Amino acid sequence: MASGEAEEGDGGIPLDIDNVHMLLQEHEQIQKRTFTNWINAQLAKGSPPSFVSDLFCDLRDGSKLLDLLEVMSGQMMKRQKGRGVFQQRANIETALKFLKKKNVKLVNINIPDIIDGRPSIILGLVWTVILHCHV
Repeated sequence: MASGEAEEGDGGIPLDIDNVHMLLQEHEQIQKRTFTNWINAQLAKGSPPSFVSDLFCDLRDGSKLLDLLEVMSGQMMKRQKGRGVFQQRANIETALKFLKKKNVKLVNINIPDIIDGRPSIILGLVWTVILHCHV
C-alpha cells in the first residue's frame, strides 16, 4: 500500500477517521434500536405495561429501568415519585444497588452518566441486564 492511502474496511470503504466515525454511529444506532425493541418486549409484560421510545432519554430518570427490573425479577422496586434530579438519582441508585445485590458486575456505570443519557453507558447497562437475565 502506498503511503497516504487508507486501508479499506470490510465493505470496501476507505478507513479514514470520518468513515470510522460514521460506521461507529451506525453500529450505535443498530444497538439502540435492538435494545429498545428488547426492552419494550419485556416492558409489555408489566402491569401496567410501559414503553421506551428513546432508549438514551427514557432511562435517564430511572423509572423505566426500575420497570424493567421489576418485570425481569418479579419483585417490586421502591421508587421516588417526581421528576427532579434527586428523584432521578434515587431511582437509578435503587436499580444499580439491586443489580449489584444480584452479583451483576457494573463496570464504569454510574448515576451521572445515566442521567446524562450517555449512549455508551446506557448501551453497556442494557447489555449487562440482557446477559444477566438470559444467560
